[in-house]
Amino acid sequence: MIDNALISYLGENKPNLISEITSYLTEVGGEFSGVTFATLGRICELTMVYKTGGKKNIEDLKAELEKLSCINNGQLQIQPIPNQTDTGPTSKITHRIVLSGDDQKGLLNRIIKTLDENNALIVRMNTEKISFPTNTQYISRFAISVREENAPECLSQIVKVAGEMKLTFRYETS
Repeated sequence: MIDNALISYLGENKPNLISEITSYLTEVGGEFSGVTFATLGRICELTMVYKTGGKKNIEDLKAELEKLSCINNGQLQIQPIPNQTDTGPTSKITHRIVLSGDDQKGLLNRIIKTLDENNALIVRMNTEKISFPTNTQYISRFAISVREENAPECLSQIVKVAGEMKLTFRYETS
């Protein structure tokens, strides 16, 4: 029996998808310690850390979830994860950063590289392109974990990148 599992679904976003999956998992007695969901076009990704309490093995859990109609035509993966991997300093968000402006080649890579060089760990990231008749805007949102002593330099370097690439920059601390 497993205590913690990483459950991932990749496939078409359908009505009631999340509620069917979470309802089933709740009914069998487990609980969630983290859930993320994102839609890109018609495709979605649902990822969760699920604590089974040792009541289910992976094969049974996967077989029962695959019976749900919402899972059809998607990819479901369930993997055991060691205890204590779903919490800790890398999952604590210290800052939320938003950069926006005209889309440019290498924009995302430059931002991520700057965060890496300044010892910031990306906890969550979301990017979006919005097309207008005359231009395309790019919005990047990051939830990061950075040590207090590294935060001023990290934010300073992100402001520098934003200035060089003519991006609007804002952040908040958590």
